[in-house]
Amino acid sequence: MCIALPMKVLKVEEMKALCERSGRRMEVDCSMIEPPAADEWLLVFQERAIRAVSAEEAAEIEAALGATALAMTGEADEAAIRAGFGDLIDREPELPPHLRAQVGRRLE
Repeated sequence: MCIALPMKVLKVEEMKALCERSGRRMEVDCSMIEPPAADEWLLVFQERAIRAVSAEEAAEIEAALGATALAMTGEADEAAIRAGFGDLIDREPELPPHLRAQVGRRLE
């Protein structure tokens, strides 16, 4: 499985940024996004920045990744799942706007 990971920008030089996640540093290509600033967060996939994210969104992604890792090892309990996926618990799934419009047309 391939996933994008949140990384904190340490330094920016031209179209590249030195980023860090969990003590691991990586040079990230930023040519497809607006130039970031130091201390901002990026969502990174295969050493390329996909988009900027807020610190809060980066923390939510990290929590979900941690809960997923625990679930994969069989160590996740309900508290770990709630901590990692609190934004998804106790709510109905939401369709993206383009699919909501299609469902609405079918119901008419």
